[in-house]
Amino acid sequence: MILVGDIGGTNTTIATIEKRDDRFSIVHRKRYASAELSGMEEALDDYLSSADVVRSELETCCLSGAGPVVKNRCFMTNVSWPLDGDAVEAQLGIRTFMINDFSAICYALPLVDTHDEIQTVSIPHTDGSRPKPHGPVRAVVGAGTGLGTGYLIEDRGHYTAHPSEAGHSDFAPQDDDMVALQTYLEAKLPTRPGAEQFISGQGIKNIYNCYRETGRIQPDATTLHIDALPDAEKPGAVAQHATTHAGLALVMRLFVRMYARYASNMTLCFLPSGGLYLAGGIAAKNERWILEDHLFMQTFEDNYNERVIPLLRSTPVVLIKDYSVSLYGAAHAAISLA
Repeated sequence: MILVGDIGGTNTTIATIEKRDDRFSIVHRKRYASAELSGMEEALDDYLSSADVVRSELETCCLSGAGPVVKNRCFMTNVSWPLDGDAVEAQLGIRTFMINDFSAICYALPLVDTHDEIQTVSIPHTDGSRPKPHGPVRAVVGAGTGLGTGYLIEDRGHYTAHPSEAGHSDFAPQDDDMVALQTYLEAKLPTRPGAEQFISGQGIKNIYNCYRETGRIQPDATTLHIDALPDAEKPGAVAQHATTHAGLALVMRLFVRMYARYASNMTLCFLPSGGLYLAGGIAAKNERWILEDHLFMQTFEDNYNERVIPLLRSTPVVLIKDYSVSLYGAAHAAISLA
């Protein structure tokens, strides 16, 4: 029995996972709003008080946090309280590992083909092909509250996951729409915007605000409703209404193209011939916009160097639809690291 946790900017999920032979199964889970917690200790105390959790059966623990990890402590980017693996180990009395949230997703990638519970969609390239994985390196990018990136290397059946803070790198605009958004954000923000300000929930909100203020989206009942929402609720509302609102559809289409631009750049960085995976809640909830008209792939395959395009077209691209993928990955990480 393994205790796992996925601590993100919006939600914190704790679960108990059983490993039997080569399969992992979620036995019990509970989700919390990260902003309402005083710290990890509060969430664990509440979770372990559940009648469905047998504390004495827990053998090890692995927690994943949205931020860089140094000496078993995660410095989370979008959560104010600290996440200390050693403090949790003292609280629980069992071996505890602290890893980056996208390292957890990376550790889940080898389980994708053997665990039907982890739902995925293979994204066809513009020529209709779906390349097979053919190498030891896999990478994952994911837009959610922030923008995460990581990669996994396989060596003779052993896996090593590596985190990245590439989501805080600069963003390279590709066309006039992206340049206009970058110019808008540079005027609004105190510092130069990074990739996360374009490709995340913040990004959807920023595109929407840009289009409203520049007149590309005219006021109507839907947009006035969205205008009145808190910033954290705007991305979900934009995506919800985009299927029936032409102006909001423009927001989602630009977002998908920027997402593809970033994914393409990460593919050139990591050369993930084993697969480039899209994770995070935004991709999972907006599959239609990614697949429609090859919108994502047209941008993903585009490059100034024609000799690079075949490399991009030979890379398998997979959408992960299952939010629990990081929980499975944390359990696999606990076994691998122990």
